Amino acid sequence: MKKTLVFLLILTVLSVAVISSACNNKDVESIALGEGVTLGPVVKGQDIDLDGKTLSVTYKNGDVKEVPITAEMISGFDKNVLGEQEITVTYSEGGKSASLKTTVTVVKAAPVSLELSSAPEITVYASGEKFRPEGMVVTARFADGSSVSDVAVDYPETALGAETTAVKVTFGNLELSVPVTVKAPDYTATDSGELASALSEAENGDFIVVSGTLGAKERDGGYTLYNVKKSVNIIGLDQNEIYGSFLVDADLVTLRGLNIKNKGWVTGEDTTAHRNAVTVASNKVTLEHNTMTAPDADVIDGSAAIANGIVLSAGTDADTALNIRHNKITGYGYQNEQWSSAAVLFVAGYEFAYGATNTAGSDVSVRITPDYDELLTSNVFENDEFEFIYSDYALGFERPYIYGYASDSDKAKGILEFSANEGMTLVLKAGEYDLGGMTVDNVAFTAIGGEAVLRGVTAGENCTFDKVTVATGE
Repeated sequence: MKKTLVFLLILTVLSVAVISSACNNKDVESIALGEGVTLGPVVKGQDIDLDGKTLSVTYKNGDVKEVPITAEMISGFDKNVLGEQEITVTYSEGGKSASLKTTVTVVKAAPVSLELSSAPEITVYASGEKFRPEGMVVTARFADGSSVSDVAVDYPETALGAETTAVKVTFGNLELSVPVTVKAPDYTATDSGELASALSEAENGDFIVVSGTLGAKERDGGYTLYNVKKSVNIIGLDQNEIYGSFLVDADLVTLRGLNIKNKGWVTGEDTTAHRNAVTVASNKVTLEHNTMTAPDADVIDGSAAIANGIVLSAGTDADTALNIRHNKITGYGYQNEQWSSAAVLFVAGYEFAYGATNTAGSDVSVRITPDYDELLTSNVFENDEFEFIYSDYALGFERPYIYGYASDSDKAKGILEFSANEGMTLVLKAGEYDLGGMTVDNVAFTAIGGEAVLRGVTAGENCTFDKVTVATGE
C-alpha cells in the first residue's frame, strides 16, 4: 500500500513537472536584429560594441521578446581583418536555436567623413515610395587620407513625403545626405477603372501611383490589359496587387514596385493569345523592383497558349534606353507542342502584339543589345520554364534562338535545340551540365558566377568557350 502511494505521488509530481515544462517552454522560431539595431562599423582590433544592441526573438506561439546581444552569440567575426565581413548571430533557448546573418565592416580607424561616390539608380520618387539604395556607393574617408569604398550604410525605410529633398544615410556616428526628388502623384489608382482612366488621361512625365487590389483572380468581367501609350511612371506602393497585364506602347515608361498577377485568358477570349505580365513594344523602358507571378495552370489553354513574364519587341535599335532590373519573375513554367514560357523573352523579326503601333513606326521588331549581365544577375527567376531567351523569327521558326540563359541541363538542352544556325550565345549559370549526347556548332558558350562544365556534348569547330569547359573522355 505504501509503495503504491509513493509511486502515485512520484507519478503525479512528474506529470505536473512535464505539464509545467510544456506550458512554460516556448520554441524559438526566428530572430531578427532589434528595430534600428546595426553592428559596426568596428575599428580594427576592437570588439563589436554591443551596448544597447538587442535581438527580437519570435516564438512559435507568436510571442516576441527583446534580448540583449552578447559576444557569445556572434561567430565568424575577425576584428583584425579589414573590410566587410558576414557574421552569424545565434540565439538559443530551451534547447532550440535560431540564427541570422548580417554584415559588419572593420575599418582602420573611425572615419571622419562620408562621400557619395555613386548616386543610387533611383533618385526621383513618388510620395509614398520608400528609398531604394541599389546602385549607391558611399565612401568612408579617414584622417590619414585613406578611404574605404562601398561601405554598408543604414538608411530609413519609411515612406518618402512630397517635401523630402534628401535621404540621410548613416555609417557609425557619421551622416550623409543623399539628394532625391519626391513628386506628388498626378493620379492615384485603387481599382482597375481608376488605373485605366489615369492611363487614358495622363501626359508624358506624369506619375501614377497604385495601391490596394486591382481586379480579382476570380473576376468574371474579363481580362484587363492596361495600355500605356504615354511616357508615364506607374509606381506601386506597399501591398498593391494587380490582376491583369501591361502593354507598353511608348518610350521612356517606368513600371516600378508593381505586384502583377497576370490572369491568363478567360472564357470568351481568343485562347491562342499569349498573356504576359508586361509586353513592351519599345527599346526605351524601365522595369524595376516588380514582382510578376504567373496565372494558375487552369486559366491557361495548355494546348494553344502560354504566359510569359516580360516580352520585349523593339522597332529600332537606335538610342536604346533599357533597364530591366531587380524584378522577381516566378511561375512561368508552361510548355506545349508549339511554345515554352520564359520569364523574359526578347523577340525580333515578328509583328507587334495586341495591335501595338510601335513608336518607331516599324512593322516588325528588330534586334537590340541590352545589358545582358545586369538583366541576368539582378533579376530573380523562380520556377520558370526558361529564364531568358532572345528569338529572331526572321531566321524562321525552326531555329530562332540567338541568345539564351540556362541554369540547369534541361534548360540548356531546350535552348540549344532551337539555337540559330547562324550562331547563338548561351550563358550558363556556374555548375555542371549534362547535355545527353547533343552535337552543336556555332554556339558561343559563356558562364556567369563562376565556371561551368559541359558533359555529353560534341561541340563543332565554330563553338567558343569563355569560363566553360567541355569534359572529355566520358
